[in-house]
Amino acid sequence: MTGFNPHTEKLLAFSVEQYRELQQHAERLIKILAGCDYSQVHEHRSRLQNLQTAASQQDETLLPLLECDLLAWEGHPLYRKRLRFITSILELNELLLPKIRGMMAVTSSEIEQLQNGRIAITGYALPKVDQRGLRGVG
Repeated sequence: MTGFNPHTEKLLAFSVEQYRELQQHAERLIKILAGCDYSQVHEHRSRLQNLQTAASQQDETLLPLLECDLLAWEGHPLYRKRLRFITSILELNELLLPKIRGMMAVTSSEIEQLQNGRIAITGYALPKVDQRGLRGVG
């Protein structure tokens, strides 16, 4: 390849922006978890998943174009920047997964305790009073 395909470069630039946004969002999610503000976790986790899906779909189009001349593209500044973002995201995921799993375990335990408590409380319920007996002959 004598020069880089402009269409592929445009797709590569878009991919870089997707991975930049993914990285920034993952960093925000880590800060939310560190601040114990669990009310926002579900929304941010969903957004992170949507961003990952979009990047994955973009990669389905981009990667075959890059593979045509991978050695040349590996030296391209956008390709290297994209690779750095992906590496950073993988490292952030390594930090996120244990925290999210721990939070899910605590939540699951709390739900189980609530369910068991509800079952125990229903065992103490008062029997229903037959209303006919209160009015006289029924």
